Amino acid sequence: MNRRSFVSLAASAAATAVTHIGHAASDQAIKIGMPRTNGAVMPADFTGLSYESGQLYNADFFSPQNTALIRAFRDLNHSGVLRLGGHLSNITPWEGVGQTDPLQIRGVRHGIEDYWEWPLVDTSIQKNKHGMITRKAIRNLRGFLEAVNWRLIYGLNFASGSAARAADEATFVSRTMGNRLVAFVLGNEPDGYGDDPVFRAKGYNFDRYFTEWQAWVKTIRAAVPQARIAGPDTDGKIDTWVLEFARRTRGDAALITAHFYGMGPASDPSMTAARLLQKDSPALRNFIAGAHAASYAAGGTPFRMDEGNSCFGGGRPGVSDAYASALWAADFMLASAAAGFCGVNLHGGGTGVYTPIETTDPTTAGPRPVYYGMQFAQQFAQFSVAPCTITSSVNATAWIGTRGLATKLAVINKGPEALTVQLPAPFASRPVNRLVLSGPALDAKTGVLLTRDSQESRSATQLIPAYTAILFLKAGA
Repeated sequence: MNRRSFVSLAASAAATAVTHIGHAASDQAIKIGMPRTNGAVMPADFTGLSYESGQLYNADFFSPQNTALIRAFRDLNHSGVLRLGGHLSNITPWEGVGQTDPLQIRGVRHGIEDYWEWPLVDTSIQKNKHGMITRKAIRNLRGFLEAVNWRLIYGLNFASGSAARAADEATFVSRTMGNRLVAFVLGNEPDGYGDDPVFRAKGYNFDRYFTEWQAWVKTIRAAVPQARIAGPDTDGKIDTWVLEFARRTRGDAALITAHFYGMGPASDPSMTAARLLQKDSPALRNFIAGAHAASYAAGGTPFRMDEGNSCFGGGRPGVSDAYASALWAADFMLASAAAGFCGVNLHGGGTGVYTPIETTDPTTAGPRPVYYGMQFAQQFAQFSVAPCTITSSVNATAWIGTRGLATKLAVINKGPEALTVQLPAPFASRPVNRLVLSGPALDAKTGVLLTRDSQESRSATQLIPAYTAILFLKAGA
């Protein structure tokens, strides 16, 4: 079944606050083994955010005047990628071509009546869903991107739009964005269109999709000859749709893209923090393997996970909006970087449960716990990232980052026991600084901290409290 059918304190003090939710550390130190290779480089624009296209109904949201949102974006990454798409991109109208198209009219009605994604846009749009994407919104968006120094992946309405509309919209977006535009994406999760009779007939498969895709690309490039197109932006099917898309677009697609959610659906009570933080995720292993295969089949085209989060279906309350999501995000993003992904865009917006930045009204931008996990992983930007080995069965991971003579080590303890770890060389031979991600409890929605120790540590043996992530840097780094 398609998933759419489911509906500042010192770090030492922060670490002490976490230990009460776990057990005491074992006496024997756990050894961390260094990898044999340096791994893949995390690009500077690796860390990104994904928003619903419907957020553009408020032309003043992504604008150079929204200083709170600008600050939140810049504090996350000084050169990230914003992706606009999501389920609402399947029904959003454009003020240019297509307003009288019967399919688009049905799509708008369908979205207003049936879509749960409206909490992922700001409250002004939640109160009035009869909007459209305007040229003013696109111009303001360019100003916003300049203010935050981010670039853009822009989703076009492939579900209820038309090729003519896409060409008109792409022309204006391309001219306005200039070098801020990474690529266009045609549609959001087209692998699910056959499950929705408003969009396509039952049995809609990859061959039908790709025939349409080619026709749209031809029309768009007649208007925008240099248009870069990414895809297929599926909700899974990485070993079928994504792989076949990579093969057929070899050398043409700008990016290979697909979505990944840590678990779901959100309505299932078994979607707990323990499940999210499990030691091993077969789903993630399969996703990474599929991404590698697709990138190879495409001739080396970069792979970007341009939509995802902790739990599909909007996020699980008490998990996706709580400290557990921060630990998950830190580990997931480092695993994705080590796997060679060129980027990760965590989805959100508005007051949605899993959103990294909460917008209770159009002018607010409050970081949620998952945001701090993203900040933790972002510390590895422009470093080669590789997994370390841990000589224990504990629920923990370790990641090494290298760039020239600089080295970083992240240890993420996802388990209920405090761990004593023996730092590997070169950390064991000299003082280290520590950046600590901590929270008072896995279900805590406040009190999540990302803090740097005020003093260097000179011990080669380090305590990692339960449910805590620590980044070690050689002193002076």
